[in-house]
Amino acid sequence: MAVPARDAAGLTRLCLGSLIFTLRSFPGSFEVLLIDDHSHDDSLCQIFQDFRNKTGWPVRIFRLQRRGHYTGVFNVALSQAQGKRLFFLSNDMQVTPYFLNALLGVAGLHDDIAVVRGTSQYTDSFPQHRVVPPFPLRGYEDILAFSGYVSSYHGLAHVEDCSLSGDAVLIQSQVIQELGGFDPQFFGYCSDLDYGLRAQQRGYRLVCAQGAWLHHEGAGHIKAESALEQVSWATVRARREQLIQADYELFRAKWDPQLQPMHEGVRYDFDRLRARRVTAYCEFAPPPFEQL
Repeated sequence: MAVPARDAAGLTRLCLGSLIFTLRSFPGSFEVLLIDDHSHDDSLCQIFQDFRNKTGWPVRIFRLQRRGHYTGVFNVALSQAQGKRLFFLSNDMQVTPYFLNALLGVAGLHDDIAVVRGTSQYTDSFPQHRVVPPFPLRGYEDILAFSGYVSSYHGLAHVEDCSLSGDAVLIQSQVIQELGGFDPQFFGYCSDLDYGLRAQQRGYRLVCAQGAWLHHEGAGHIKAESALEQVSWATVRARREQLIQADYELFRAKWDPQLQPMHEGVRYDFDRLRARRVTAYCEFAPPPFEQL
């Protein structure tokens, strides 16, 4: 279990609170990896230490010595993960036992399932997986109730995805062993797409567990950055667009130079991409970090 965060103390507390409730429903051994992506101060590390002290669980805390972005924190988690599976959870989400149970159930159905994701209100790149509660969520009890309803309705039903968007995903350990880490040349906006293609080239499938629903605040890191730096939402989004375009240009050079020059509105031919010859294994190459 890995939870990365950068600042956003309030969202992180809610995420970790939901994680405590969820993991108490799962007997057996597990480890929690908490990753501070070079926050502006030490408050997030203190929240992580409070979590470790409160739960008494095996918790390892990492603080990146420079900002790693999505790819960097994911590679810390992949390089440090132990056990049969790694569950990666963004800090602007609140998880439930129903969600995790559905992910684990679907992951165990077939050996060729590499990555399992779920549904939520915000699902980057996958509008078909967007599930919005029909009522305002007043708190975690409502989140839990709706997640339970979705789980009861869909059970272990699942559908195959053409690509990977890794916001809340369960990754099988054998896939990590075969693929290594995310390609460190990317900031993050194409690193999960690249990882999914490499997994598919090895015969693995990427699936969505339709019975797994969690609450996703959406754009939590962007909102936190805007508030902390006291800059407009438009400014932060413009920075994000620059990073996306930079990553897309690297992805285009690696996978298919014939893709259109700009990422906006691009249509991927995934069969064509999977037929390309690229380096399947990438070194984990996490940014420098310290363990607390």
